[in-house]
Amino acid sequence: MWSRILNIAGWTIGSVSMFVLLVAAVSTSHNAVLKNVVVTIDYADQNFFIDKEEVEETVSDLGYGLDSTKLDDIDPRKIEVILENNAFIEEAQVYKQLNGYLNIDVKIRQPILRVFNRAGNSIYIDNYGVFMPLSRKYSARTPIANGYINMDVTQLVGLNVNDLEQYMDHPQIKLMADLYEVASTCSKSEFWKSQFNQFYVNAQGELELIPRVGDHQVIIGDPSDLDKKLHKLELFYEKGLNKTGWNEYKIINLKFTNQVVCTKS
Repeated sequence: MWSRILNIAGWTIGSVSMFVLLVAAVSTSHNAVLKNVVVTIDYADQNFFIDKEEVEETVSDLGYGLDSTKLDDIDPRKIEVILENNAFIEEAQVYKQLNGYLNIDVKIRQPILRVFNRAGNSIYIDNYGVFMPLSRKYSARTPIANGYINMDVTQLVGLNVNDLEQYMDHPQIKLMADLYEVASTCSKSEFWKSQFNQFYVNAQGELELIPRVGDHQVIIGDPSDLDKKLHKLELFYEKGLNKTGWNEYKIINLKFTNQVVCTKS
Protein backbone atom coordinates (compact mmCIF):
# COMPACT_ATOMS: atom_id res chain seq x y z
CA MET A 1 0.00 0.00 0.00
CA TRP A 2 2.72 2.42 1.08
CA SER A 3 4.64 1.54 -2.05
CA ARG A 4 1.64 2.46 -4.18
CA ILE A 5 1.22 5.76 -2.35
CA LEU A 6 4.90 6.60 -2.81
CA ASN A 7 4.68 5.79 -6.52
CA ILE A 8 1.66 8.07 -6.95
CA ALA A 9 3.36 10.81 -4.98
CA GLY A 10 6.50 10.49 -7.06
CA TRP A 11 4.55 10.61 -10.29
CA THR A 12 2.64 13.68 -9.09
CA ILE A 13 5.80 15.52 -8.06
CA GLY A 14 7.43 14.66 -11.39
CA SER A 15 4.43 15.92 -13.36
CA VAL A 16 4.32 19.15 -11.39
CA SER A 17 8.05 19.67 -11.93
CA MET A 18 7.69 19.16 -15.67
CA PHE A 19 4.78 21.60 -15.76
CA VAL A 20 6.79 24.21 -13.86
CA LEU A 21 9.73 23.80 -16.23
CA LEU A 22 7.43 24.07 -19.24
CA VAL A 23 5.84 27.25 -17.93
CA ALA A 24 9.29 28.67 -17.21
CA ALA A 25 10.48 27.80 -20.75
CA VAL A 26 7.42 29.41 -22.34
CA SER A 27 7.87 32.49 -20.18
CA THR A 28 11.53 32.69 -21.11
CA SER A 29 10.77 32.34 -24.83
CA HIS A 30 8.25 35.19 -24.64
CA ASN A 31 10.84 37.41 -23.04
CA ALA A 32 13.81 36.33 -25.17
CA VAL A 33 15.46 39.08 -27.21
CA LEU A 34 17.48 38.90 -30.41
CA LYS A 35 21.07 38.11 -29.47
CA ASN A 36 22.64 37.17 -32.78
CA VAL A 37 21.92 36.79 -36.50
CA VAL A 38 23.57 33.70 -37.96
CA VAL A 39 23.76 33.76 -41.77
CA THR A 40 24.70 30.67 -43.78
CA ILE A 41 25.06 31.05 -47.56
CA ASP A 42 25.17 28.22 -50.10
CA TYR A 43 27.11 29.85 -52.92
CA ALA A 44 26.12 27.21 -55.53
CA ASP A 45 29.39 26.55 -57.34
CA GLN A 46 31.19 29.63 -55.93
CA ASN A 47 28.84 32.32 -57.23
CA PHE A 48 29.52 35.16 -54.79
CA PHE A 49 26.74 37.54 -55.83
CA ILE A 50 25.85 38.58 -52.27
CA ASP A 51 27.55 38.45 -48.87
CA LYS A 52 26.50 37.98 -45.26
CA GLU A 53 26.48 41.72 -44.61
CA GLU A 54 23.75 42.24 -47.22
CA VAL A 55 21.60 39.57 -45.61
CA GLU A 56 22.14 41.08 -42.17
CA GLU A 57 21.11 44.48 -43.55
CA THR A 58 17.75 43.00 -44.51
CA VAL A 59 17.16 42.22 -40.83
CA SER A 60 18.27 45.62 -39.58
CA ASP A 61 16.27 47.44 -42.29
CA LEU A 62 13.13 45.84 -40.82
CA GLY A 63 13.95 47.43 -37.49
CA TYR A 64 15.10 44.24 -35.77
CA GLY A 65 17.99 45.15 -33.48
CA LEU A 66 20.31 43.07 -31.33
CA ASP A 67 19.47 43.10 -27.60
CA SER A 68 16.41 45.28 -28.25
CA THR A 69 13.96 43.24 -30.33
CA LYS A 70 11.94 40.42 -28.78
CA LEU A 71 12.04 37.17 -30.72
CA ASP A 72 8.22 37.11 -30.61
CA ASP A 73 8.19 40.36 -32.63
CA ILE A 74 10.30 38.90 -35.47
CA ASP A 75 8.41 37.54 -38.49
CA PRO A 76 10.62 34.90 -40.19
CA ARG A 77 8.34 34.59 -43.22
CA LYS A 78 8.54 38.32 -43.88
CA ILE A 79 12.34 38.10 -43.98
CA GLU A 80 12.16 35.08 -46.31
CA VAL A 81 9.88 36.90 -48.76
CA ILE A 82 12.15 39.94 -48.90
CA LEU A 83 15.26 37.82 -49.44
CA GLU A 84 13.64 35.67 -52.12
CA ASN A 85 12.71 38.84 -54.00
CA ASN A 86 16.44 39.38 -54.44
CA ALA A 87 17.30 38.41 -58.04
CA PHE A 88 20.39 36.48 -56.91
CA ILE A 89 18.71 34.38 -54.21
CA GLU A 90 17.01 31.11 -55.08
CA GLU A 91 15.73 30.22 -51.61
CA ALA A 92 15.79 31.53 -48.04
CA GLN A 93 14.87 29.83 -44.78
CA VAL A 94 14.61 31.80 -41.53
CA TYR A 95 14.01 30.36 -38.08
CA LYS A 96 14.35 31.44 -34.43
CA GLN A 97 15.99 29.68 -31.50
CA LEU A 98 15.24 30.04 -27.78
CA ASN A 99 18.80 31.20 -27.13
CA GLY A 100 18.03 34.42 -28.98
CA TYR A 101 19.64 33.40 -32.27
CA LEU A 102 17.99 34.17 -35.60
CA ASN A 103 19.22 31.72 -38.25
CA ILE A 104 19.07 32.63 -41.93
CA ASP A 105 19.98 30.03 -44.57
CA VAL A 106 20.31 31.38 -48.10
CA LYS A 107 20.90 29.58 -51.38
CA ILE A 108 22.34 31.59 -54.29
CA ARG A 109 21.14 31.10 -57.87
CA GLN A 110 23.48 29.22 -60.20
CA PRO A 111 23.86 30.85 -63.63
CA ILE A 112 24.66 28.54 -66.53
CA LEU A 113 24.69 31.04 -69.41
CA ARG A 114 25.30 34.74 -70.06
CA VAL A 115 23.30 36.12 -72.99
CA PHE A 116 24.53 39.18 -74.92
CA ASN A 117 22.37 41.05 -77.41
CA ARG A 118 23.81 42.94 -80.38
CA ALA A 119 23.82 46.19 -78.38
CA GLY A 120 26.18 44.61 -75.86
CA ASN A 121 23.65 44.33 -73.02
CA SER A 122 23.68 41.03 -71.16
CA ILE A 123 21.95 38.94 -68.49
CA TYR A 124 22.35 35.49 -66.94
CA ILE A 125 20.06 32.47 -67.12
CA ASP A 126 20.22 30.16 -64.11
CA ASN A 127 19.91 26.37 -63.99
CA TYR A 128 16.13 26.63 -63.49
CA GLY A 129 15.60 28.96 -66.44
CA VAL A 130 15.28 32.16 -64.41
CA PHE A 131 16.74 35.32 -65.99
CA MET A 132 19.15 37.15 -63.67
CA PRO A 133 20.69 40.64 -63.88
CA LEU A 134 24.41 41.30 -63.82
CA SER A 135 26.10 42.03 -60.51
CA ARG A 136 28.43 44.93 -59.77
CA LYS A 137 30.08 42.72 -57.18
CA TYR A 138 30.76 39.47 -59.04
CA SER A 139 30.98 38.09 -62.59
CA ALA A 140 30.08 34.42 -62.96
CA ARG A 141 32.21 32.21 -65.19
CA THR A 142 29.69 30.75 -67.62
CA PRO A 143 29.48 30.05 -71.35
CA ILE A 144 28.18 33.00 -73.35
CA ALA A 145 25.51 33.30 -76.04
CA ASN A 146 25.78 36.06 -78.63
CA GLY A 147 25.30 36.81 -82.31
CA TYR A 148 22.07 37.95 -83.96
CA ILE A 149 20.16 38.52 -80.72
CA ASN A 150 18.19 41.72 -81.24
CA MET A 151 15.76 41.87 -78.32
CA ASP A 152 16.29 43.88 -75.13
CA VAL A 153 17.32 40.98 -72.91
CA THR A 154 17.33 43.14 -69.77
CA GLN A 155 13.50 43.17 -69.88
CA LEU A 156 13.53 39.44 -69.12
CA VAL A 157 15.08 39.72 -65.64
CA GLY A 158 12.97 37.92 -63.05
CA LEU A 159 11.06 35.86 -65.61
CA ASN A 160 11.36 32.15 -66.30
CA VAL A 161 11.88 30.75 -69.80
CA ASN A 162 8.70 28.67 -69.36
CA ASP A 163 6.59 31.79 -68.83
CA LEU A 164 8.03 34.12 -71.47
CA GLU A 165 5.19 33.89 -73.98
CA GLN A 166 2.71 34.99 -71.30
CA TYR A 167 4.53 38.27 -70.75
CA MET A 168 6.17 39.24 -74.02
CA ASP A 169 5.43 39.05 -77.73
CA HIS A 170 8.74 39.08 -79.59
CA PRO A 171 9.97 36.98 -82.52
CA GLN A 172 13.03 35.88 -80.54
CA ILE A 173 11.22 34.68 -77.42
CA LYS A 174 11.53 31.05 -78.51
CA LEU A 175 15.23 31.66 -79.14
CA MET A 176 15.70 32.46 -75.44
CA ALA A 177 14.09 29.15 -74.49
CA ASP A 178 16.23 27.33 -77.07
CA LEU A 179 19.42 28.84 -75.69
CA TYR A 180 18.45 27.77 -72.19
CA GLU A 181 17.71 24.21 -73.34
CA VAL A 182 21.08 23.87 -75.05
CA ALA A 183 23.01 25.44 -72.16
CA SER A 184 21.14 23.34 -69.60
CA THR A 185 21.81 20.11 -71.48
CA CYS A 186 25.51 20.89 -71.90
CA SER A 187 25.89 21.94 -68.25
CA LYS A 188 24.75 18.50 -67.10
CA SER A 189 27.56 16.76 -68.99
CA GLU A 190 31.14 17.22 -67.85
CA PHE A 191 32.34 16.52 -71.41
CA TRP A 192 30.10 19.06 -73.15
CA LYS A 193 30.51 21.60 -70.35
CA SER A 194 34.26 21.52 -70.87
CA GLN A 195 33.98 21.46 -74.67
CA PHE A 196 31.63 24.39 -75.42
CA ASN A 197 32.10 27.89 -74.05
CA GLN A 198 30.05 29.83 -76.61
CA PHE A 199 26.65 29.49 -78.27
CA TYR A 200 26.23 31.63 -81.38
CA VAL A 201 23.01 32.69 -83.11
CA ASN A 202 23.70 33.09 -86.83
CA ALA A 203 21.91 35.35 -89.29
CA GLN A 204 19.37 32.60 -90.07
CA GLY A 205 18.48 32.29 -86.38
CA GLU A 206 20.19 28.90 -86.10
CA LEU A 207 22.22 27.88 -83.09
CA GLU A 208 25.92 27.13 -83.43
CA LEU A 209 28.19 25.68 -80.76
CA ILE A 210 31.72 27.06 -80.56
CA PRO A 211 34.17 24.59 -78.97
CA ARG A 212 37.19 25.30 -76.83
CA VAL A 213 39.18 22.62 -78.69
CA GLY A 214 39.31 22.62 -82.49
CA ASP A 215 38.97 25.39 -85.04
CA HIS A 216 35.41 24.59 -86.15
CA GLN A 217 31.80 25.45 -85.43
CA VAL A 218 28.96 23.01 -84.82
CA ILE A 219 25.56 23.86 -86.31
CA ILE A 220 22.60 22.31 -84.52
CA GLY A 221 19.84 24.54 -85.94
CA ASP A 222 17.45 24.24 -83.01
CA PRO A 223 17.37 22.05 -79.88
CA SER A 224 15.02 19.44 -81.33
CA ASP A 225 16.48 15.95 -80.81
CA LEU A 226 19.40 17.61 -79.05
CA ASP A 227 20.53 14.46 -77.25
CA LYS A 228 20.67 12.58 -80.56
CA LYS A 229 22.60 15.41 -82.20
CA LEU A 230 25.14 15.51 -79.41
CA HIS A 231 25.47 11.74 -79.52
CA LYS A 232 26.22 11.95 -83.27
CA LEU A 233 28.80 14.63 -82.56
CA GLU A 234 30.44 12.56 -79.83
CA LEU A 235 30.78 9.59 -82.20
CA PHE A 236 32.14 11.87 -84.91
CA TYR A 237 34.71 13.31 -82.52
CA GLU A 238 35.72 9.82 -81.41
CA LYS A 239 35.84 8.08 -84.79
CA GLY A 240 36.52 11.04 -87.06
CA LEU A 241 38.40 14.01 -85.63
CA ASN A 242 40.56 11.90 -83.35
CA LYS A 243 41.98 10.35 -86.53
CA THR A 244 41.95 13.25 -89.01
CA GLY A 245 42.77 16.04 -86.58
CA TRP A 246 40.56 18.58 -84.80
CA ASN A 247 41.21 21.31 -87.37
CA GLU A 248 40.30 19.21 -90.43
CA TYR A 249 36.83 20.80 -90.76
CA LYS A 250 35.55 24.32 -90.27
CA ILE A 251 31.83 23.42 -90.13
CA ILE A 252 30.13 20.36 -88.63
CA ASN A 253 26.43 20.39 -89.40
CA LEU A 254 24.14 18.24 -87.23
CA LYS A 255 20.79 19.47 -88.54
CA PHE A 256 20.15 16.48 -90.76
CA THR A 257 18.77 13.19 -89.47
CA ASN A 258 21.21 10.28 -89.17
CA GLN A 259 24.10 12.12 -90.77
CA VAL A 260 26.86 14.60 -90.08
CA VAL A 261 27.61 17.04 -92.93
CA CYS A 262 31.06 18.60 -92.78
CA THR A 263 32.82 21.40 -94.63
CA LYS A 264 36.60 21.14 -94.82
CA SER A 265 38.83 23.97 -93.65
